[in-house]
Amino acid sequence: MSKIAVITDSGSGLSQQEAKEKGIYLVPLLVLIDGKSYHDGLDISTQDVYQALSDKKYPKTSTPLYMSIEDLMRTIKADGCDTVIATPLSAGLSSTHQSIFLAGEEVGLEVVFVDVFSTCMIQKHVSLLAKTLINEGKQKDEIVDTLNRVIKGANTLILPNDLDHLKVGGRLTPLAASLAEMFKIRPILQLNASTKGKIDVFAKVRTERRALEEAIDTLHSTFRGKSCSIYIIHSHAAPRTEVTKAMLIAKGYEPSRIYVNDIAAVIASHTGLDCLGIQFIENH
Repeated sequence: MSKIAVITDSGSGLSQQEAKEKGIYLVPLLVLIDGKSYHDGLDISTQDVYQALSDKKYPKTSTPLYMSIEDLMRTIKADGCDTVIATPLSAGLSSTHQSIFLAGEEVGLEVVFVDVFSTCMIQKHVSLLAKTLINEGKQKDEIVDTLNRVIKGANTLILPNDLDHLKVGGRLTPLAASLAEMFKIRPILQLNASTKGKIDVFAKVRTERRALEEAIDTLHSTFRGKSCSIYIIHSHAAPRTEVTKAMLIAKGYEPSRIYVNDIAAVIASHTGLDCLGIQFIENH
């Protein structure tokens, strides 16, 4: 019987300590600030990245060095595994999955790539689910089928406030950003299987309240009658998270199923500060 490992990256928001406790192998992505390269979660924290954003330093991100991934794959093989289920950052946002596949091939491991079409808490949720299914004795094909099923209905809706940052990062054109500011338009961005894991515009509204209502209505229509986990993620946007959580509870969602977390450093590098996201995924 094969021994299966789970590998993901720091886009999941998993810390090295948490990954170790859960038995998940974690690849730190790279964060670039002022020409210096840092390993996410090792050399630099999420709060460090938030501070850089506050200082208008516009951090950039990069895939890990190939050799560091190959070294981790050798560790996985030395631990007795022959198969790896990889749940890295969406292939639409990063090429980390390619390095994982090549490194696995180099050291003689079978790598099964599961595209989460997302990041942050959905990526973490899927990674933890994969490990849970392994611990339950499920086989590779059943695990992958289950992961793909829950990923298919998952969604990430992003409500940014820093349009200038999105403009600098190329997520919005200068003209679109200027028009949005001029007419007080608030874009809602989405990231899911239908967008192939790339950030796309979901809707454009005029007020924060309407943006939240639109996001929650989408959640409600997707998971009507189903059990789901709801993740509110943010980058120094605590007041917005409180309003969002209150609206979700008023809509009938159980407080115990609503989780609040920071946006992972490598994602906040692109969204900027005061960004709010709502992620939802079906429970298995």
